[in-house]
Amino acid sequence: MLDKITIENKLLLFDAENELNIAIDARDQVVDEIAQLKDDLKRTKKKRDVAERDQGVFADKGDADRSKLAGLRADAARAQVDYIDTRLDWARERLDKERKRLVVARSKFELAKAKLVKKNNVPGASRIDLDDFERQVQAYSEDVDDADEDIAQAESKMKASEEIWVAKNTALRQASGGALGSRWLD
Repeated sequence: MLDKITIENKLLLFDAENELNIAIDARDQVVDEIAQLKDDLKRTKKKRDVAERDQGVFADKGDADRSKLAGLRADAARAQVDYIDTRLDWARERLDKERKRLVVARSKFELAKAKLVKKNNVPGASRIDLDDFERQVQAYSEDVDDADEDIAQAESKMKASEEIWVAKNTALRQASGGALGSRWLD
């Protein structure tokens, strides 16, 4: 039905289409963040494994100081793994919301198209029930609002695990005289 509408009248769809593109971009940003966090997690697990191995090697050699320092490195890496895991959970909750926002944006775009078809009285437009489109937008919008609580809970867990990681890094930094445990190095 949209093919029968002039380009000038289709310009009325611009805002709804723009909102749809913004929703797609927002979702893609969170997808990219999750990919980066997964890479960070792999790298941190390797760092943890090396520190745990070093702890054992230094203990076997009787070097208690270096073994202790390697143990602190391993503790900090384990805490960082936990932090990244909780940050991933938070990002996944945000991704769920962004996907829901995308559905809302798509439904609003479809509503805008239906309104345009009705307004221009295109043949077949009488079969379109705008109430159906508006109910869909309303239902999908409620799903988006429901996601906020899950995001807040995941964020709270993430912040708690970050505090633990910071404490472990502080202990490592103090034990190493500032040589290790800097978040800038991580």
